[in-house]
Amino acid sequence: MMNHNQAKKATQQLTERYGGDIKTGTISRINAALSSLPPHLKEATSLYKKLTQFDALIAPMTETDRKRLIPLEQWKISSRDRSRLQELMEKHSFTETNLHNIYQEITWDASADAKATNADIAGNKMKGDLQNRITKACSIAVETVTKANVEGGKGKLLDVGCGHGSIVPSLVGLPLDSYVGIDLSKEMIKNAIQRYGDEKNKLGRGRVFVSDDFLTHDFSVYVEPNEKDTAAAVAASDGVFEAVIFCSSLHDLPDMESCIGKAVSVLRSGGALVVVHAQGAMHVLGQHQSNPVMVQRGLPTTTEWMEMICDHGEWKVTLEVEPADPRTERDENDGYLAVLRKL
Repeated sequence: MMNHNQAKKATQQLTERYGGDIKTGTISRINAALSSLPPHLKEATSLYKKLTQFDALIAPMTETDRKRLIPLEQWKISSRDRSRLQELMEKHSFTETNLHNIYQEITWDASADAKATNADIAGNKMKGDLQNRITKACSIAVETVTKANVEGGKGKLLDVGCGHGSIVPSLVGLPLDSYVGIDLSKEMIKNAIQRYGDEKNKLGRGRVFVSDDFLTHDFSVYVEPNEKDTAAAVAASDGVFEAVIFCSSLHDLPDMESCIGKAVSVLRSGGALVVVHAQGAMHVLGQHQSNPVMVQRGLPTTTEWMEMICDHGEWKVTLEVEPADPRTERDENDGYLAVLRKL
């Protein structure tokens, strides 16, 4: 952790990089990036934001309340906007997932320096119980990897939405053979490499950070070199990682169910899928309500996990640790932790 003088200097330098105020500077960076998009994407992202906010507004309403509270003109505007967005997507061959990712990438690129530097100032640890919840989740993931090492395998951990490498300090000292962190934000990955890149690797044989879309990334490249000739086949049949962890990231990804399916597909048999949010499910619901463009929904409840597992028999997983539901004492006391085990 930085001493007082180091922290003061780092804060001053960070504030200067953001033009005198970090919050205002972040917003300015986001707006500048959105304004620099090609005209069709600039229009599409604006429409996507308006429609997502409108849909989030009416989602909890009954049909009666919608008719009573939403003016007819607003419905007409929404319908025109929806038609125009569909027209743009068909003409330029992109999807709402692409638009969601544009907002995610631009926002996290804009805030990457601030989040990474503030983490440095705080000693790369959350406060009290919050850090304990992260450490517990990391231990569960690494325990699965360790078992693979003991049994003669070469265990790997995948950190999805790794940001600036926020959980890496929680992994130091744990017997981890290989780590891959993936994030959509190039700036987050740049900060991660600066802090925890290969030359600073104290965890084991390998640590890799990559900036890419989790849903489309080819994870077969992480199959061991002696298996390279059949890497894709090996990955498809046996998986790649002993553990996959989403630490405060699953709710940021588009199409949550598809992301879970992708994570399961790269897991080896017996592997663990760990989803953790130290501040809990209720905190994520609050984020969704305040910014549905970035956070499309809350984290899955136990009931929703069981329904997804039932609907997707091809996943071949069981829910080993049930998460606390929002608005419960357990969620407030323990945060959110779900663990799936691949059969």
